Amino acid sequence: MYHLDLPEEVREFKKFVESRHGLVKDVRRGKYSWQELYDRWRENGEQDPLWDEYERIESINESSSPLTGKFSNLIDMVSKVDFDQFEKQVNNLSKTIDQVQGFLSKQGHKKSYKQYNQRKRFF
Repeated sequence: MYHLDLPEEVREFKKFVESRHGLVKDVRRGKYSWQELYDRWRENGEQDPLWDEYERIESINESSSPLTGKFSNLIDMVSKVDFDQFEKQVNNLSKTIDQVQGFLSKQGHKKSYKQYNQRKRFF
């Protein structure tokens, strides 16, 4: 894999952007361009009032990657899951599916489906 070394100023801007929650989303939505934000950051630094719109994230680790952040978010979500409640919901869903299948088989839907398939093969 080819690795491009970025100039120090660009790396500093990248760290700055990563420390402002929501900035990347606004660029992706088209509210700003990266060039526009970079130029503004170079001219006014961190004191520009624009940056006040975005929540500052204090605990950015230099070694963390976007994948690490997503993984930790996933771990947080999984740790909040009540697995007993989840198991009950899955069991309820399974019972509901069994009941629907039983109802359909009592109503003769399998028979009509087989008859339809036999007629279809005839043509």
